Amino acid sequence: MMRNHRLAALCASAVVLALTVTACGLSGGKSGATSGSPSVSSGAQGADPFAVAKGPSVGSPGPATAPEWEGKTSIPAGQPDMNKDGKVSIGVITSGDTNDGTYYQSVADAAQYAGTKYGWKVSVQGLVPLTQALSAAENLCRQRVDMVIIGDAQLAQAVNAAKEPICKDTFFYLQGGYGSPKQDATFTQSYDVGLSYAYVAGVATGVYMKNKNIKKAGFIAGLAAPFNTTIGAVFKKGVLSQVPDATVVETYTGDQIDVGKAVEAFAAQQSQGIGLVYPYFGAPTVAIAKKANAANIPVIGSPIDFCGSTSASFIASVIFAPGYYLAPLLDDFANGKLPLGGTRNWRLGVDPVPAVHTCSSAGSDGAAIDAAIKQAQSEINNGTIDPLKLATG
Repeated sequence: MMRNHRLAALCASAVVLALTVTACGLSGGKSGATSGSPSVSSGAQGADPFAVAKGPSVGSPGPATAPEWEGKTSIPAGQPDMNKDGKVSIGVITSGDTNDGTYYQSVADAAQYAGTKYGWKVSVQGLVPLTQALSAAENLCRQRVDMVIIGDAQLAQAVNAAKEPICKDTFFYLQGGYGSPKQDATFTQSYDVGLSYAYVAGVATGVYMKNKNIKKAGFIAGLAAPFNTTIGAVFKKGVLSQVPDATVVETYTGDQIDVGKAVEAFAAQQSQGIGLVYPYFGAPTVAIAKKANAANIPVIGSPIDFCGSTSASFIASVIFAPGYYLAPLLDDFANGKLPLGGTRNWRLGVDPVPAVHTCSSAGSDGAAIDAAIKQAQSEINNGTIDPLKLATG
């Protein structure tokens, strides 16, 4: 089904930070909510902001097949009221700012949406120091929550609380664990392969550039670290697969959440003549998009579904924020169907998320982009294209 043994062997390397949905992407506490980005933090019910993650798929999320990643799963009795106190409550901890408008907020929003939908009590704690991960999880258990949601891999040590007596009746879920810590029966984890959707995003960008005769695109990210630079490299390869003579200008601002630096980076790229921009950010995405829209420069958005943004226009969304993986699992939890003890492998082109989707702003080019996305996903999944080789070659 996938190159499990190979991927597991790579998990100790720096490159794996870009292969998976990792907490490194947007850590920090200086950002505020992004205006116009999908959010349900108010608890208001309406259209499900995570519906894109719950639609029909070719396959379905499930445990990876390599022994290093597998776990023996079981569905706890009485789920979702794990501690059998007659009510359901869930708690979220994350190392990032849950008001960042995108990555970390998606976890809080998914929990809040499910809480409102099912009548659960929801507790959210962001900006948890790495050294306090374990105690934060234990504190949630003391509050008698039925589920502890560990929103990013930086806090992975929090799963150790699942073995403590105080947490014996609590379901533990870890986002972005990618096999570390080793899977056991006390928690469930999710992971995906980031280089795959980086390449497909590049292909989608390249098709649009080819149709519009655009020769230069911009890629803007924060730290010049592997979890960003490998994404940039593979995105560029995707663009060049469609427009071999294109130029991709890569800019790394040195800060993951500083909106001002991101906007300055865009201005610098604009002066270099870019005709399209992909801000591989969270919090600064809408700010860059507004500037780009004013300059009639098309924008690719991530990591949430920006197609419905009311503040800026996007021609495509690259969807991989952790809330999209969590949301359908919370529905399973509510229905007493969420297995405990396994690794869930979310595959591009197989499961609803991660995904690269065109937005209505792509106009008549949307059909060609969609066809190219489908083809690129197929080539990755059948082994014709190896994103890891593209990143390291």
